[in-house]
Amino acid sequence: MENFDNKVVLITGGGTGIGKATASAFIAKGATVVITGRRQSVLEETSQELGPQAYPIVGDVSKKGDPARIVEQIISKFGRLDVLVNNAGTGKMGPLSETSDEDIESIYRTNVFAPLALVREATVHLANSKGVVVNISSVAAQGMMPAVAAYASSKAAVEHATRLLAAELGPMGIRVNAVAPGLTNTDIAADVKSNEEMLGMIIAQTPMGRLGEPKDIANAVLLMSGSGAGWITGQSVQAGGGFLL
Repeated sequence: MENFDNKVVLITGGGTGIGKATASAFIAKGATVVITGRRQSVLEETSQELGPQAYPIVGDVSKKGDPARIVEQIISKFGRLDVLVNNAGTGKMGPLSETSDEDIESIYRTNVFAPLALVREATVHLANSKGVVVNISSVAAQGMMPAVAAYASSKAAVEHATRLLAAELGPMGIRVNAVAPGLTNTDIAADVKSNEEMLGMIIAQTPMGRLGEPKDIANAVLLMSGSGAGWITGQSVQAGGGFLL
């Protein structure tokens, strides 16, 4: 993969899991990476682990005002933004009848409001750099899966927003794509991993025969962020080991 020397990358939810792996992958290719998250201790630990090319900003992208503040801090510090990775996400397993208003609001504010708000605030800067947006979606947005109605529908909204924004921002030179992971070995998948029957079913339906690892998703994000994907926009790339084949 190409280098990202002198590029500035923003990764939301960058302290753990897919976000952390993606930050590490970009740094290995020369980028300066801003990671955001709500837990200062986690961000500080991760940034120390990743080294001087990692820059933490504590914030909750689901809250009004924080997306603008985060982008402003990046431009004040680095003067540019080249890649926005909307990775922060949340969800809850269970039937809709057991999903509270608070659960639904939290899922939609984190998974839908935050990416839209961040793209809005970052547009002028991404236009200046002919930059890239990569939204982290999910294979749940593309298939019929039980007990994840709020989460799956929020990710379906992300995928449609990806197409709409690709059309809107393309004339400015900004590409917008999504990466849709399958079940990945992260803390957010703990409920599924602890359910042996469900875990076995998912692995049995995955031709590659295993869970994804965060680095698998990170590699897909780098691929979609590079010039090799320069003629690709408005697309969702599955990174699920063939789960929905």
